[in-house]
Amino acid sequence: PNNAVVANSNLALQMTYDPAQKKGFGATVDASHTFQYGRVTARVKTASIAPGVVSAFIIRNDQTGDEIDFEWVGKAPNQVQTNYYFNNILDYTKMVPYDVGANTSADYHDYTVDWSADTLVWLVDGKVIRTVNRKDTFNPATNTYAYPTSKSRIAFSIWDGGNSGAQGTQEWSGYPTPWGPNTMYQMLVDSVQISCGGDSTHPPTTPPVVPSVTPPSSSVYPTSVPSSSPVAPPQKCIPRPHY
Repeated sequence: PNNAVVANSNLALQMTYDPAQKKGFGATVDASHTFQYGRVTARVKTASIAPGVVSAFIIRNDQTGDEIDFEWVGKAPNQVQTNYYFNNILDYTKMVPYDVGANTSADYHDYTVDWSADTLVWLVDGKVIRTVNRKDTFNPATNTYAYPTSKSRIAFSIWDGGNSGAQGTQEWSGYPTPWGPNTMYQMLVDSVQISCGGDSTHPPTTPPVVPSVTPPSSSVYPTSVPSSSPVAPPQKCIPRPHY
């Protein structure tokens, strides 16, 4: 918790060196509510200024293993990588890189996930960089669509891939991660905008759940709205654009 602070109106995720583990110790910040389908834009300045430093913007369900993500690795600071997972099957062959055209740690950029029941779209600064259609993920062997559909939490994280000890992770992120006596890497999140998924453009298969407004008191999040708690009014849905 000490590595996640609010400073200058930004969420700052910091990573410092942990001598006991001989690698960096970062942070992960999860949203207190889940959502299913919608459009999320995060304005981010990454921490990936050096080999091994990994910054991430994730939409994930830890129980099912469904995940949609943006990731930035320190060995390629001008690049963002997109990926998605279904049912905790870690298929890294679905990762697609994109050249942002600037150092992602030098300035803020808008990273958007537009997630519907049928289509998954990634955008950078309003430009579509990748589209996945649910119909194209069908696996006849298992009779399933390898497409994330579970209610999920938005999360941001920073971690040390270069000194992780896993060869594949180190080669992917760059290594070794450089550390000095006072080194600190910092990922900044300036804003997060969320629009709900219940619109006529891409109707979800299941209606979105109205979240409780009661904040979590521990790491265990509420799964239902207590009868004595006020209920947040329904969100006004913002129709998605046609790409």
